[in-house]
Amino acid sequence: MSGVAWWSSCQSTSGRGPADESSQVERDSLLSDLAPRVTLGLTGGVAELGAVQALLLDPRRHGSIADRAAHAEAVEARYGEVETVMNELTGQPTWDDRSQGWVDDQLALATAVVLQIGTHRGAYDDARAWGDRALELGRNGSRVHRADLLLHLSELHRVTGHPERSGELVAEAVELLHLFELSADDVDALAPVTCHAFFCLGAQAYWEGRHDDARPLLAHALAHGGDSVPHLWSLVNHALVLTDDGDHEAALRFEEAAVDMAERIGDEVAIIGARNNRACTLRQLGRLGEAYDAFSELLPEILAKDVPDAVLTSCEDFACVLFDLGRDHDGALLVGAALAERAGTGVPRMAFQEAALEPSVGAGRQRLGAEWEPLLDRGAHLGVLAAVAVALRPGDD
Repeated sequence: MSGVAWWSSCQSTSGRGPADESSQVERDSLLSDLAPRVTLGLTGGVAELGAVQALLLDPRRHGSIADRAAHAEAVEARYGEVETVMNELTGQPTWDDRSQGWVDDQLALATAVVLQIGTHRGAYDDARAWGDRALELGRNGSRVHRADLLLHLSELHRVTGHPERSGELVAEAVELLHLFELSADDVDALAPVTCHAFFCLGAQAYWEGRHDDARPLLAHALAHGGDSVPHLWSLVNHALVLTDDGDHEAALRFEEAAVDMAERIGDEVAIIGARNNRACTLRQLGRLGEAYDAFSELLPEILAKDVPDAVLTSCEDFACVLFDLGRDHDGALLVGAALAERAGTGVPRMAFQEAALEPSVGAGRQRLGAEWEPLLDRGAHLGVLAAVAVALRPGDD
């Protein structure tokens, strides 16, 4: 699993020298965008706006695993309220008559919605539509708030099969931040948005096969230092580059570091994602028993969360383990189930995912011959839950 959006704090452990004069002007301009504004009580004609802001921006979303779980449950329980408010808010003809502070508050709300309702809950279409419209209405918002929404929104466009649009959103965010003109101090002061931008650029370069471009961008996490979700996903994607280079041992070290960082942060979504990629690397190292055991622990957790992108990616990764173990029938059932659900949820594979799956899936397809298509059809009929249950059942296929 690679490339998940977030909202978290970056903590730097590295020393910084003074910024130069021109950089300081840019930094002051951007930092002014982050100044506190007392506008949350202004509803802009939207009933319950304040209550939904308080819900989505609850500090528990940055807390311990238990805090985050409790917050996710609260958001789920009040999803109808969130939906009503976001439809009203983004259905307004303009925000141009509002103060910049009010607009920034709505951009912050939309960013939280894109992450929590879209990326974490899997309501991709709703969250993407609200985020796109908020971006349009909030054109007079501050650069940092707009960039933050652009970067989070890019993930939903990527997941739902629009990589070109995802790249455009990232490029716009980078331009707003003047990312490559900022000093180290500026980057530190504007984190986590700047860290997110470096990650998105690096991940995009990897997905497009530009490994030489990806490495220095993803290495920002190491240079900047400290724990953050952007940093840990940079480690995970750096591991993917190393995997493609054939250095699986180094990739495993990066993934283990990412798991450790995710556990320190308390982000269960990131913990699961990093563990998934670690299991994939175990498979590529030929440690198939360990990989199978890792997925057997992971899949119940992933299925319980029921986020389509995570479920489908992990199931297909697990299918590769099954093919490598010679359990071709179980692997084909799982591939068929995943393909059917991808079609139903509008979450296609990306090119790099196709390339990663093909060696194991292709070998299984060749061994099965005429049995392949009927097994795919049967898997589609079974569905993902049943196909996983078959694969985790003791015994051979």
